[in-house]
Amino acid sequence: HVKQLDKIKAVLSYIDEHYSESISVEDMAALCFYSKSYFMKFFKECMGTSFISYLNDYRLEIAAKMLLAADDNILDISSACGFDNLSYFTRSFKKKYGVTPGKYRK
Repeated sequence: HVKQLDKIKAVLSYIDEHYSESISVEDMAALCFYSKSYFMKFFKECMGTSFISYLNDYRLEIAAKMLLAADDNILDISSACGFDNLSYFTRSFKKKYGVTPGKYRK
C-alpha cells in the first residue's frame, strides 16, 4: 500500500503543478510506470472517480476561484485552467455549479 500511496501522491502533485497544461492518461500512466488500462483502474480504486473526471473537477474548482478573485475574461481563465475549448469549459462549469461562469462571477 505504501507504493500505491506514493504513486497516487505523485499523480496528485503533478496535477497540482501542471493542471494548466495538457495532461493525458498516458502521461500519468508513464509517471507511475503502469500501462494505460492499469493506471485507469488504479486511479479509480484509489480516488473513487476516473482520472479524467478528477482532472476536470480540479480544473473547474481552480477556475471558480479565479472567477471570483480576478477580473480576467472567461476565455483567459478557461485557458489558464487547461481547457482548450471554451464551450466545453462552459458546459462543464454549468454542469458542476448549476450556472454559467459569467453568472457565477456575478
